[in-house]
Amino acid sequence: MLSFMARVRLKRLNPFVIGVTGSVGKTSAKEAIYTILSARYNVYRSNKNYNTEFGMPLAILEQKSGFSSPFKWIKVMLGAFWKTFFARGKIRILILEMGTDKPGDMTDLLKIVTPQVGVMTSIKPVHLDKGQFKDMDDIFNEKKKLVEALPEKAFAVLNADDPFINSLRGKLTCKTIFYGFAEWADLRALDVKNTSEGLAFTVVYKDQVAIGRARVLGIFHIHVLLAAIAVALTQGFTLQDAVAALAKFKLPPGRMNPIAGINESLIIDSSYNASPESVKVALDTLKDFSGRRIAVLGNMNELGEYSEQLHRAVGKYARGRADLLITIGENAKWIADEAISNGFPQKDVLSFLDAAAAADVLKKKILKGDVLLIKGSQNNARLEKLVKALMKEPWQAARLLARQEREWEKR
Repeated sequence: MLSFMARVRLKRLNPFVIGVTGSVGKTSAKEAIYTILSARYNVYRSNKNYNTEFGMPLAILEQKSGFSSPFKWIKVMLGAFWKTFFARGKIRILILEMGTDKPGDMTDLLKIVTPQVGVMTSIKPVHLDKGQFKDMDDIFNEKKKLVEALPEKAFAVLNADDPFINSLRGKLTCKTIFYGFAEWADLRALDVKNTSEGLAFTVVYKDQVAIGRARVLGIFHIHVLLAAIAVALTQGFTLQDAVAALAKFKLPPGRMNPIAGINESLIIDSSYNASPESVKVALDTLKDFSGRRIAVLGNMNELGEYSEQLHRAVGKYARGRADLLITIGENAKWIADEAISNGFPQKDVLSFLDAAAAADVLKKKILKGDVLLIKGSQNNARLEKLVKALMKEPWQAARLLARQEREWEKR
């Protein structure tokens, strides 16, 4: 029913649709695209990470999930019915996340909508559990359906630095803009640096050059910014105008956001989710900071038979990038074990089963000037609870942290 109403509403509104897919970075890219385009156009983007066959129709119908409440779902369905058949108004541009957890998911999403611009952020080892993808080739083959379905005059915005995605070069019937550090990329990033105020960078597109800043941490986030700039270029923005609009961009909660911690510490809050590659680049960001560096890493979910191997790979990577390693969750113990096996001092590695136990110990250990990276998967680990316990101003949690809705608090 929701999918049917979503298709009807799309037909009534006839918006220009931008679809964003990829293993990581979808929500951040969506928000960055929204930040730029909303400076000029009437834009609506999907709520939070509503990106599944169930969630995307909710986004199109401008509704929130009713979670487990039948009364809320009645309200949702009534609201969806109103938006479908009676609501007036005009959305010029609609930005949707298009997520895939298993083969066939993108096919189902494309039955609801075919975008005019398709963005691919990256292909990483996620959703590899039983009943999901077999391997990264399987992931890529599903996600690329988005750009393969685009009409000839549409644009595919593609990460040139991802080996899977750059294999699409010259193979699509639609127009393309490749972005990244690669010398052959259409939109290139140069001189990207972490500063106390966020990223400083230079971008080049054809004969245009622009210097910009964005209030985000982590050099890897340049791909989020580049994807947004590339989309803006397809919508009539100059490079200078697109880069200037990014000055207002903020990452969604739980995605490498700086938060003041207790005892004059700094928390890098990346508690929303975690995959092996995203943890590694987050550790690279932590390495750039002075002061004692504390990595708090939780379970990484949906890795299936590769789980131990990929957790251990993170543990091996942690040495030299953190001074103190804290793991949370049963699977995260593999991170601790491998870190110690690769020379991380055993006295500087602690493991806990849940966030509450870790918080009790960390409150006694955190010193002035410490920098804490807190990162883990959303289910089971729930490290936003740990962030809240260590914040200087925990009353700001509803505004700054992920999963602060009452339904999440009950879990």
